[in-house]
Amino acid sequence: MSSMERFVRWLTGDEGEDSPGESSRSLPRATDAAGLPELVSNAEAYGVTVEQIAVEPGTRYWRVTRVHHLSPEENGGRHHLYIDASKTDGSRAFNSQAFITWEGGEQAATLDKPINEPATNFPLFKWQVCSVEMRGMPSDKVHGVSSSHPDEPAPDGTQTGNTLFHHSFLVIFQEVTAPQRVTTGTIRGRVENSREGLTVALLQAGNPLATAGVAGDGSFTFQSVVAGEYTLQLESQSIPVLVQAGKSVEVALVLAAAESVIEGTVQGGGGLLLRLVQAGETMAEGPLGQSGAFRLRNLAPGIYHVQILRPGESEPLVKSGALAMDGRNKRTVELAIPAPAPLPEPTPEPDPIPPPVTPASSGSPLDHYVLFAASDTPEIQAQLAGLLPVLAQKGLGFGFDYQEAARARQVSVVGDGRSIPEFQLIFLNSQGVKVRRLVGTPAEIAGQL
Repeated sequence: MSSMERFVRWLTGDEGEDSPGESSRSLPRATDAAGLPELVSNAEAYGVTVEQIAVEPGTRYWRVTRVHHLSPEENGGRHHLYIDASKTDGSRAFNSQAFITWEGGEQAATLDKPINEPATNFPLFKWQVCSVEMRGMPSDKVHGVSSSHPDEPAPDGTQTGNTLFHHSFLVIFQEVTAPQRVTTGTIRGRVENSREGLTVALLQAGNPLATAGVAGDGSFTFQSVVAGEYTLQLESQSIPVLVQAGKSVEVALVLAAAESVIEGTVQGGGGLLLRLVQAGETMAEGPLGQSGAFRLRNLAPGIYHVQILRPGESEPLVKSGALAMDGRNKRTVELAIPAPAPLPEPTPEPDPIPPPVTPASSGSPLDHYVLFAASDTPEIQAQLAGLLPVLAQKGLGFGFDYQEAARARQVSVVGDGRSIPEFQLIFLNSQGVKVRRLVGTPAEIAGQL
């Protein structure tokens, strides 16, 4: 078998068979990120380049998939440009045309050779430098094809089939369709301190577009999101996210710990309903046991109230004051169901002012107490919510009871005279407590603390 016969069999996909025969040439196996066949070339060292054409998505065109400089054994002293082309199914594109140009000339060549030969060939003359492309559709172009390359002797110095003006090349074209442009991306996220039942919302320019549930491991995904700027919202937290076409963006949302506990006892509360309320919304509800003891766990930061009701009634019999939770603290609540109202009696004398309480020693948990107005208005709730992180960070005691505050050495009063009554300040001063007033926005008060 001659070197040219071996070359033809390699070209047509029959290499390794006992005898040549018709065979559909396989498409190149390697593909790029768009799914198109990759270019394989060993001809760059011989000055051969490929000009890839730019076409609109969905356009059929000729793509160069291989440029091969024939080895001495394959060439056997020839000086030709061999051209082949295949359809999308890998079969030869019979009767398609290649177009060869050089300085001062051009020639069209029809791909009509038998299947056991290269589809067409073109002889290269001395010093001729050619370009080749396909006709009938947009086509990549190959430039710099020439036989004018130095001798390539064998290692022992003997002459081979590749000498000056005796170099050959193979160019293979493949019919392909330009892929559609990718215009969407993916958002993959994780929620730290996740808990059951969370939902993440995807917004653009303030408008909700979609939601995604948070899995047990804290992960969530938005797929096929059109490239652009968005906002992810989880409860009161919002973060911006930029989606790029064809890419996946990783984001993280961090929720405050939800480990706070409210526990206590309701005297006379056996069989009644306990309701946990936050910002006017019922967070939990259930019957009390005969002992009246209760324990509410895994509470997120916020301001809560505990209410006790008779089944079927909406008005509570008794309720706690505002309970400020930072996600990690614990509060104990003792409530009692009021006895039936007695007959009217003379107006009782006002309760005497309790005796002075010895201020707590330095280093006591009540060394510094932050006193808030005893109110559950949205303004007070927002103010307390904004200060919870710094209170937790500094380990400061806080609450709404001025008598409890009297046990501290120093009290920081949050709010002006309209929110904290003057008689409370007089009482604190009478107990030897150092009092200072903090006013302003939550950020300004945090700075003062």
